[in-house]
Amino acid sequence: MSKSTGALPSISARALNRAMLARQGLLARQPVSAEAMLKHLIGLQGQVHNAPYVALWSRLEQFAVSDLEALLTSRRAVRATLMRVTLHVALAEDYLAIRPLLDSTTLRLFKSNHLKPLKGADLDEVRAASRMLLDRETLSPVALGRQLATRWPEAKPIDLSMPARFLEPIVHVPPAGLFGATHPPELTSARRWLGKRKAAPMPMETLMRRYLAAFGPATGNDFNTWSGLSGGARVLDAMRPELVSFRGPDGRELFDLPEAPRPEEATEAPVRLLPDYDNVLLGYADRSRILPAGAWQGLWRANGLRPAFTVDGMVRGSWKLTLGKSGARIALSPFARLRRREEAALQREAEALLGTVAPGQKVAVDFAAAPVAKRKDPARGDGRGLRVIRRNG
Repeated sequence: MSKSTGALPSISARALNRAMLARQGLLARQPVSAEAMLKHLIGLQGQVHNAPYVALWSRLEQFAVSDLEALLTSRRAVRATLMRVTLHVALAEDYLAIRPLLDSTTLRLFKSNHLKPLKGADLDEVRAASRMLLDRETLSPVALGRQLATRWPEAKPIDLSMPARFLEPIVHVPPAGLFGATHPPELTSARRWLGKRKAAPMPMETLMRRYLAAFGPATGNDFNTWSGLSGGARVLDAMRPELVSFRGPDGRELFDLPEAPRPEEATEAPVRLLPDYDNVLLGYADRSRILPAGAWQGLWRANGLRPAFTVDGMVRGSWKLTLGKSGARIALSPFARLRRREEAALQREAEALLGTVAPGQKVAVDFAAAPVAKRKDPARGDGRGLRVIRRNG
């Protein structure tokens, strides 16, 4: 932004943390439905089937696994590629309105990573053939690729499936997205799955307002990192008359909605369990408001991010849920020694989660050594760690 931040009121890192927690439903669980929370958060990262269920459980006063499953099976929500060109679970109306905004981003990423394996097949023709197939039936990526390979035998079937998975509005049909699902996804077009439901592309100003309501205060670069789009700074500058702004801990100008909650920094924050790829960890270019120095390395694993837990609003360790025929177990792995009352609070939280996702089963909660990983910590950097989560259908 061109405007000087010298005269702006300042906001501390801890106050930013409390604002984020309040808007995410992580400061106090919210007395709203799963559908209302899904709308407020503009979707939840969903490449790990069970992650959206844990995300909603951690944010709602009342939540049952069947609440989200009902949204998916009734087609009020979909599992599909959305923000950051990654799989999300979002309300169908939001998916239809936001997905067109990502067309140029998805095309650029596809051409950079997946065009060469097509072995010269015309991209537009492959897309058109894919649309015809997925408008007609539900197919796995492998089955889609095999049908396309009858026309373009030089390319591998899985590579031929990528134009549709990246560039076309397709959804993962349940049981994909249901709790505990393990089978490869079946795909079909959004047109076929959602019928005549349509939505005009969402104006960028509207998307920005909703982002600030769920993630603010924030910068344009924060919005870009969360959405996978560009131009956040220009949008905020145009919206400046309707917003308030603050000078952040690093001197940057942070924008916000005037009436959005910004609790006192002394407000107590309960322990919370966050699932794989929780959007609160991926929704900012500067993630220091929730990730202390060194925490990123502790969450890193070869194929992405471990689930995290927070103590006093900050990530303090990772955790792992194991579900099996003999029972369910959560292992909590702190990055550093916790106080006894913090351990006790985490144990209660983990036991409560097990009561929701594994009702009637034998359950166990224990503490384990934190895994060790070496990875550049991007909590105050340029978001390069996000490259790992660019997965799609």
